Amino acid sequence: MLRGDGAIGRLQAGRPPVWLAAYLLALVIWLLGLYLPLFFAAFPKPIDPLDFSNYYAGAQIGLQHGWSHIYDLDLQRQAFFQLHPGSDTFDWRVYFVSPPPVAWIVAPLTLAPLVPAFWTFAAISAVAFGAAGWLAVPGRGIGRLALFLTAACVFPVLISIQTGQVVPLVAAAAVAGWWLARRGRETLAGLVMVLLVLKPQVAILVPVAMLVAGRRRLFASWFAAAAVVTLVSVISLGGQGLDQLRNDLSLEQGQPANLAWTLAGLFGTGPATAAVGLACGAVALGVAWWQRRRGLELVVVAGILGTLLAAPYHNPSDFAVLAPAAWLYLRATVPVTHWAWLAFGLLATYLAAGFGPGLLLVFTLGWLLLMVAGALSRQPAAVPIEPARVRP
Repeated sequence: MLRGDGAIGRLQAGRPPVWLAAYLLALVIWLLGLYLPLFFAAFPKPIDPLDFSNYYAGAQIGLQHGWSHIYDLDLQRQAFFQLHPGSDTFDWRVYFVSPPPVAWIVAPLTLAPLVPAFWTFAAISAVAFGAAGWLAVPGRGIGRLALFLTAACVFPVLISIQTGQVVPLVAAAAVAGWWLARRGRETLAGLVMVLLVLKPQVAILVPVAMLVAGRRRLFASWFAAAAVVTLVSVISLGGQGLDQLRNDLSLEQGQPANLAWTLAGLFGTGPATAAVGLACGAVALGVAWWQRRRGLELVVVAGILGTLLAAPYHNPSDFAVLAPAAWLYLRATVPVTHWAWLAFGLLATYLAAGFGPGLLLVFTLGWLLLMVAGALSRQPAAVPIEPARVRP
C-alpha cells in the first residue's frame, strides 16, 4: 500500500508543511473576513430563520391547539403572520410538513420569543455538528483543523445553520452513531440514530447500510426506537392530522424548487428518474455490504449517498451531510484519484449557491460510482491519512 509522500508524508509524520499552515491562515482570514459574515452579518438579528420559524409555528400550534392540528394550514397561516410581516407570502414554501418529532423538540423553545429561540436552536445544532464532525475528521494538528474548517464552512452547512434547519442534528446523529458503533456500543448507536427520522431524506439509509454490513444489534435498536417514535407520531396526529399531512404534502409534490436538488434536476421527472434513484439506493447498500470489512466509515458514507440520491425531495441544507461523509471517507484508505473528486465536490458546494445544484448532483452521483469502482477494484494505490492505518 502506498504511504504517500511529500506533503502528505510530512503530515502523517506530524511535521505540517509550510503550504498547509499558509492555507489554514488564508482559510481562516477568508472565512472570518468575508464568507461567514454573508450568513451571520445581522447578528443578533437572524437574516432569515425560515425553516426554524416553521418548526416554531408547528410547535406553537401543537401546544395551543393539540398535536393533531400541527398540519392544519389555517392554523399555520395564523401562526405564520404572527411571526412574519403581513407583506410576506404564505404558500407551500413555508408549510410545516416536517415529522412531528421536529415540533416536539422545538416546543420547549417556544417559551422564548422567536429570535432568541432561533439562536438557541442554531447554537445547539452548530455545536452538535461541530463536535460530532471533529470526531470524524482524520489526521491531527493543523492538518485536521484545516480539513474540518474546509468542509464545515461550505454553503450547505452554513445555510442549514442560518435558516435553523434540523440537518446539522441529523448529520451529528449519523456520525455519533458511527463513533459509538466503532467502540462496540451498537445498541446506544442505534438509539442515537433515531434522530435520523427528523429528516429522513438526509441519511435514513445509514442504519439499513449498517444492517447490510452485519451490525444487526445497531439496526434492531434503531428500528425499535424509530417504530416507537413513528407510532407515537401517528397516534398524536390521529386520522384528521394524517389527512392534513397528506394534503399538505400533495401541495408540495412536484414543485420545481423541491425537485431541483434531486436527480430530477439532472434527468427530469418521470418513472425513469425514480427508478434511477431507487437503483442508487440499492447500489449504495450493495457497496456497504461489499466494503463491510474495510470499516464502518465506508458503510456510513454509502448510506448517506444512497439516501441523497434516492430521495424525491431536497433543499440545499440537506447536502450539509456531505461534509461529515467526506471526513469519514478520508478516514478510509482511498485512492488518490478520489481526493481529486472530493476537491471537485468542494467546488460544487460553493458554486451551488449561485449557479444551482447541477454540479453538486453530478458530484454526489459520481462519488457513489467511485465507491462502486473502488469496491470492485483490487488496486492497492491509496493515500492513508491516519498513521494508525499505515502498515509497514
